[in-house]
Amino acid sequence: MGSFKAADEGALLFSILQESTTEVLVFDADTLHIVQANPAATHNLQHRLRALQKLTPTDLMAPQDGRSFNTLLALLKNGKKRRTALNVYFQRRDGTRYPVEARLLYSGDYDKPIFICIANDVSQREATQQALAHSESDLRAIVAHIPGMAFQVMQKHGAPPTLRYASEQSALLLNIGAAALCAKPERFFKLIVEEDKADYLDRLAEAGGGHLSFNWEGRIWMKAWKDVKWVSIRVSQRKVADNLIWDGIMLNVTRSKQAEAENRRSREQLSALASHVEKVKEQERLNLAREVHDDLGGNLTAIKIVLSWLKENLPPDATRLIQRTDYLDQVVDQTFEAAHRIASNLRPAALDLGIVPAIKWQLQRFALNTDIGYRFSAPDEPVPLDPDAAIAVFRIVQEALTNVAKHARATQVRLKLVREQDGLLVTLTDNGRGIQPGRNGKGRPTFGLLGMSERATALGGELAVQPAKRQGTRVSLRIPLSAPAPDAAK
Repeated sequence: MGSFKAADEGALLFSILQESTTEVLVFDADTLHIVQANPAATHNLQHRLRALQKLTPTDLMAPQDGRSFNTLLALLKNGKKRRTALNVYFQRRDGTRYPVEARLLYSGDYDKPIFICIANDVSQREATQQALAHSESDLRAIVAHIPGMAFQVMQKHGAPPTLRYASEQSALLLNIGAAALCAKPERFFKLIVEEDKADYLDRLAEAGGGHLSFNWEGRIWMKAWKDVKWVSIRVSQRKVADNLIWDGIMLNVTRSKQAEAENRRSREQLSALASHVEKVKEQERLNLAREVHDDLGGNLTAIKIVLSWLKENLPPDATRLIQRTDYLDQVVDQTFEAAHRIASNLRPAALDLGIVPAIKWQLQRFALNTDIGYRFSAPDEPVPLDPDAAIAVFRIVQEALTNVAKHARATQVRLKLVREQDGLLVTLTDNGRGIQPGRNGKGRPTFGLLGMSERATALGGELAVQPAKRQGTRVSLRIPLSAPAPDAAK
């Protein structure tokens, strides 16, 4: 194999430069005119080689870049530097500019000394850096406007978790600077009120991470402001390589918690008021029923006795008077029946015998008035309900039967009372057309259902209205009982 000659070496070097994507400019060390340029340089600069040979590199630069460029050339030519580098902007033929990283070399080995400029177009990298800078700036702006503290917890493989980042809002939310919080995340735990610390520690143990690496909501005591805040921590976990990262945000939810507590108090007050109103109504009904039964019944009895005496003492030939007396006697009997019916509607006497007899009496009246059949099952032993609870359960069943009669188009109802371990379950099922949505299409509950629900809530129970398994509607009422249920084994 023959030796590698200098001519071959030059041809190889020329071939490499022709294919390279790096710009190469060779220019005379004395005149600074470009004598050679590879295709990458002519393409990027948008000049033909002949046109470039009429220019110097400084013709392709801004004036301030050209001065720096000439200074470096002088240092190279004086031998103070063998090679150097700089960042400049080259200008294309169309006037646009692009950034390059340029390296300069000086060579005096040829007939004429030359400079070689090797330049890499870094416009894409610069654009990427600018985009990243803008993204970081935008992200910081977004984080700065979040009504809370953004943070990030990281756990490297085999190492304990650390608070990697906390936004500056930590000072406003916790009165702790971001750097101080990142250095000691346990400072947040010290702010938690004593009543909520146990729950926080339980969550911390379950999470298996560090502070602020799990969802939590609780109260913190701000000693500097003498104030209690509700804060909500929400995090999402992701895995990067072998590291776990929790991206999170901590929000001040004090106002929403206060509004929630106020709404809860308002609902409790309204429920208590509704319960009180119902008790007053039932007491008034009881009083009216007694007055109708005692006063009106007593007066009617007296009238009945007088009419009977008049009838016996009328002359046999006083036909018209006898007829009038018989008519009044019938009116008194009808009034007796009306008074009994009104008294029963106000306060059924069957309630005095217990909830089971009262509901059975109500079912009998329901079947008589509607021609709808019924099946009824209940415990054999008495159900221990206080008078207020008994009348509430009775009214709920009464309203449910009224709804069946009005809306269900049913032919049969089934009512069951089941004694549970610590409560009573009442279910009423019909075979009608089922629950129908309201006219507005939203299925809003009627006042009757709302009243039933309020009564159930006042008893500490719950009411559910839902479609039956096969057909119709199922109303379920579950209430607690003060007395324990008997042992099933007995």
